[in-house]
Amino acid sequence: MSKGFAKGLFIVGLLLIGFGVGVYVLKEIFAAIAAAIFIVAGGACCYNAIKLFFVGRKMRNMNVDFEHSDGHRKNVQIHIKDEGKF
Repeated sequence: MSKGFAKGLFIVGLLLIGFGVGVYVLKEIFAAIAAAIFIVAGGACCYNAIKLFFVGRKMRNMNVDFEHSDGHRKNVQIHIKDEGKF
């Protein structure tokens, strides 16, 4: 068991060393990839913020006031099945 663990640990160590050297040599490529990820994430955040802004604007235009609503909706019935377990 310890021999297999040592082999696995050695392989992981070699992979980490190789990855470290690769990052050192190709830092411009990794920096570009990281920048692209941040640009895409920022764009997605802006897109969702704009979408939420327009949904809120649409709700205000419909004169829907959810904060001061009593929760009553027309044509809604709540059915509770009483099985007598409590």
